[in-house]
Amino acid sequence: MTPRTYESQEWAGWAAVAALLAAILILFAPILGHPNHLLYPTFSQHSDLTVSHWPKAYLMARTWQTSRSLPLWTPANFSGMPLAANQVAMRFYPPAWLFSFLPIDLVFNLLLVFHLFWGGLGIFLLLRRGYGLDSIPSLAGALTFALGGKLLAHAAGGHVILVGAMAWMPWALLGTHLLLREGHLYWAGLAALALAMQMATDVRITLYTAYLLVAYVLWEMLVVRHERGAYLRFAIPRLVVIPVLAALLSAVQFLPLLELAGYSNRALPLAEAGRFSLTPLTLLVGLLLPNARGGHEMVVYLGLVSLALAFFGLSRANRRSWFFCGVVLLAALYALGPATPLFELVYRWVPGFRWVRAPARVFLPASLAVAALVGMGVQRLARGQVRWSTPIALAVGLLTLGLGLGLMVLFGQVNRAALGLALLPSLTLLAVGLMVRQGLSPRLAVLGLTLLVFADLASFDATMMRFVSPEEDFAEGGGTANYLAGQPGLFRTYSPSYSLPSHVAARADLQTADGVEGVHLAVYDRFMSLAGGYGYTSFNVTVPPFPPDRPLTEAFRDTQPDLRLLGLLNVEYLAAAFPMDWPGLIPFAEVDGVRVYRNQYALPRAWIVPPSAADAAQADAGDDWARQLAALADRSAQTMAEGEYTAEVTHYGPDRIEINTRLPENGLLVLSEIWYPGWQATVDGETRPVEQVAGILRGVPLEAGEHRVVLTYDPASVRWGSRLSMIAIAGMIGWGGFRLWRLRQTQPAEEK
Repeated sequence: MTPRTYESQEWAGWAAVAALLAAILILFAPILGHPNHLLYPTFSQHSDLTVSHWPKAYLMARTWQTSRSLPLWTPANFSGMPLAANQVAMRFYPPAWLFSFLPIDLVFNLLLVFHLFWGGLGIFLLLRRGYGLDSIPSLAGALTFALGGKLLAHAAGGHVILVGAMAWMPWALLGTHLLLREGHLYWAGLAALALAMQMATDVRITLYTAYLLVAYVLWEMLVVRHERGAYLRFAIPRLVVIPVLAALLSAVQFLPLLELAGYSNRALPLAEAGRFSLTPLTLLVGLLLPNARGGHEMVVYLGLVSLALAFFGLSRANRRSWFFCGVVLLAALYALGPATPLFELVYRWVPGFRWVRAPARVFLPASLAVAALVGMGVQRLARGQVRWSTPIALAVGLLTLGLGLGLMVLFGQVNRAALGLALLPSLTLLAVGLMVRQGLSPRLAVLGLTLLVFADLASFDATMMRFVSPEEDFAEGGGTANYLAGQPGLFRTYSPSYSLPSHVAARADLQTADGVEGVHLAVYDRFMSLAGGYGYTSFNVTVPPFPPDRPLTEAFRDTQPDLRLLGLLNVEYLAAAFPMDWPGLIPFAEVDGVRVYRNQYALPRAWIVPPSAADAAQADAGDDWARQLAALADRSAQTMAEGEYTAEVTHYGPDRIEINTRLPENGLLVLSEIWYPGWQATVDGETRPVEQVAGILRGVPLEAGEHRVVLTYDPASVRWGSRLSMIAIAGMIGWGGFRLWRLRQTQPAEEK
């Protein structure tokens, strides 16, 4: 008998998967003893994990604990936003439901570790099950993807939804590949499920995945297989199942998102879409000398060892390898942004890319392509299928060694980038050369190369990661937030110096008019440009939009806000790192160096205006919007001072507001809440329309007398999306049960 090799042993695959998990846990070792410590980047004092994701996770956890339901609306910042349509919340993503049962910080860490492992496992199975590679080459590819510098830079930056969406990309490709090869519909179900999970986390990554799958299918059919006729008639209907089923599964997220698109400001002009592009120099330096000083968007490091192994993965006989090579080359070209014609062509003619900025993010799907090539390269090396030139290898090794040592001498210090350039390519080529010359067994060589992949990527990843304790997480602005949380009544705050970070304000149950968010309501941005006094600007993730060249604490020192307009939003307190000597602001307190002022123009959360003011508020003022808003604020303040109309909020929740009112004559109940489709009202149990007041607020017409008004958020987009998704899920379960039943029915006959 032929002796069994290490690859023929059953435990090889399981050992490789265990090694993948261990590699990721090594990076996250600090949280093993401190699970409540959160990942922060070394290249920034802030993390999107806390400023953007944490408030929504906290809201979902609190709402579930008090009402056993998950909210569809968030009042936490931006004076209220639709939560169901916001992917940052992961409202419809099953793994994120752990926020309802476990500590928030622990869940964030579990999500990051799980998704890095899940993405690596997807690559492992794609290479092992899909392409027939051995376990160790498949592990090398999995490590390249899971620990890739680009992906870990975004993980360090707190982009948990992006990491989650990327984790499903290999599974979508695996399902598509196996569907083309085997034709079984359950592989279409896998690909569709992966796309739906991406839709529930980050639609931008879904866009990349969808186009990657289309290109892959075309390449497989036209170049790899040369399939025509009968096979196409067989394959195309099965391929159509993927987008149809994915759309149905993700309808509960996609329909609210589609509704939000009509009200948001996310459609980007060409210049904004081209932000965070690379130059040829930054691209070359980023590939060879990894650093994160430019932030996560500018990191493109794929690994020096991985790039070398990916080169060995190219084979004339393996046309699939040239597809992945093409993905990498196109990604590099597109990442240069407006510097090349490709970017503008894609922006203008490829659907969806007007909503996507940061061209350098295309290196995320490029990392998948490199991972596939790495696995193929290690496999070819282990089987002796590569051509080897010792003089060329020696020249490349000496060149990179000289460049690395030269940089150390030039800058007078030893750093990770220069040391890696000096040693990693040389060690890689040395291991390959010894294996080719039979000075090292293939088994030891592939293990050594896989360890080099890990050492290369993990050593760079560690330079971008730090873990912060809860005390440090919530230190900035914590004293101010707790002080304001002790003030009575419903109110909002506004900080032109980011003195109340979003997560700190959320934990104190404060509601803010400012904040950090990837998608804004366009009307709110326009309103806040007037209320904040800084003038209308183009898209920015923050409100107010902080200039990139000035510190947060000084950017709006000389900008006078319109306190009457802020008062329309129930902004009662302003907190700033600098003095604000504006008429209408009353100094209230100073806590931990933050000055707190009270806005004497603040209106309550709900009030009533008489018919004359109501008619003016509902008129379309067009370009005279600022005058209309100011008139509404003045008339509302006058009505409040007269005291004839009363409106008392008796219950306030994310999706439900209850108000008792009294009117001497007909009027309009106005809420300092943002109008958005899906809000419904009942007056004494009878349905009433929720009207748009002054183009931004909610209003309910009332007759004279006493009334109980209830507003609920129950959007049709969520209702219909839920129905479609449930139908799709039920269909998948039913079909799977039927297939299992048929399989059991045929087994006895086959055994006979």
